[in-house]
Amino acid sequence: MALNCPSAITVRPDGSESVRYRYPTTFLYLQQGRLSLYPRMRAICHWHMDLEFTRVLKGHMMYFVNGEIVRVDEGEAIFINSRALHYGFSDDGEECDFYCALIHPIRVGAPPEVYRHFILPFIEDKDIPFALLRPDDSTGRDIVHQLDRLFEASDDRTLAITALSAFFSIIADLVEREEPRAQNNTASTHQDTTLSAMRAMTDYIQGHYMENITLRDIARAGAVGRSTCGSIFRHNLAQTPMQYTVSMRVHAAAGLLRDTELPMASVAKNTGFSSASYFAKTFNKVMGCTPKAFRNTHD
Repeated sequence: MALNCPSAITVRPDGSESVRYRYPTTFLYLQQGRLSLYPRMRAICHWHMDLEFTRVLKGHMMYFVNGEIVRVDEGEAIFINSRALHYGFSDDGEECDFYCALIHPIRVGAPPEVYRHFILPFIEDKDIPFALLRPDDSTGRDIVHQLDRLFEASDDRTLAITALSAFFSIIADLVEREEPRAQNNTASTHQDTTLSAMRAMTDYIQGHYMENITLRDIARAGAVGRSTCGSIFRHNLAQTPMQYTVSMRVHAAAGLLRDTELPMASVAKNTGFSSASYFAKTFNKVMGCTPKAFRNTHD
């Protein structure tokens, strides 16, 4: 499978990812990529209804999931539950090759009884935002095998059947493995409040990055003070609120450069930059190339 440019990620105003399903009949999305294709080797913080599975092929990747940082090493995979706030990133600048699969838990067409008794309780359990899948664990090894099987069949005519088979096998393993964890966990009210504020603030930025927004605007969206706003962003995203805003603008600009023929001045204006020169300077600093070079590369 060819590498896909991660700048293809599209985020809705509510912070959820608009997934470009490659296989609409099964609502399945498959991507192989590497972290260096992301601005600053860091994806945009987002969420989606889909179940996400990321398998590290080479190197390692750090994952932020609902306030927790998880390391995923070569050969391992991570499961991200529906609606969990997350993003992958590099903590040391080292390259990481990976593949990612997204499967919509509703649109796969599970029988109503199966969905109601097994899938729905699992995806709505806030105590299971993720699961690290290691090959030295029997369940983790089985799930990784199903993911490999899915990607090996990515160009096959029977992919839809393989995807359904893999999905139900993985769900069965996850439900059995994670049930004790869900029963023993107690939610932290403070963490829930912080995550709620962060989701509200990142959602606001993702819906208004094209405007001249300020730190006060962002903090107000999360119903917190400016100091608390800054602390939440630095702790969870390792960025200031305004740095996150710039990253969002560059991310959106990359999409316009790749998918449209808009002139540079229009790209800058549509993504919240005050001038074409400031846009070019910022884009070059974040992406390591000029907007023109990026567009030429992705024609």
